[in-house]
Amino acid sequence: MAFRDPDAPGHYPSCPFRSATGLLCPGCGTLRALRDLTQGDVAAALAHNALFVAALPLALFSWLRAVRGRPPVLTSVWAGVTAVAVLLLWGVLRNCV
Repeated sequence: MAFRDPDAPGHYPSCPFRSATGLLCPGCGTLRALRDLTQGDVAAALAHNALFVAALPLALFSWLRAVRGRPPVLTSVWAGVTAVAVLLLWGVLRNCV
């Protein structure tokens, strides 16, 4: 159960990128999406940040591999370049729709 509602004003700082530009950054809505997932509301989580919801299983799988002593998945340079490209594309697309 969450102690603070991220939708309530005053509990968390606002996004500096959004404050400066009025646009959503790739991470905007991640805290709200995580809270929605912990409450079992997948639809609301997808509405807040669909990329975070889609990437979470990959991040958890990678973390579990690291805990077991195996190398995490997608550790190549190309994986990093792809991740940055996806974040930039997500940042553009979510502000166009």
